[in-house]
Amino acid sequence: MFGLTKEEILLMLEEIELAEKQKNAIADILHLNNMRIEQQLALLIHLIIDERERTISNHTYLN
Repeated sequence: MFGLTKEEILLMLEEIELAEKQKNAIADILHLNNMRIEQQLALLIHLIIDERERTISNHTYLN
């Protein structure tokens, strides 16, 4: 996992004077955003690896 966990975000929000409900909402939003970014990175990495393997395979086949 690349991003912060919800618990880590909540710890960072402890210093701020907000209601617990607001802190939880902020932590949920940030955590979901982190998870979405991680999913997109995983997909990009998968596509790059597939393309690299395809290029290597095509190059090997042609030689």
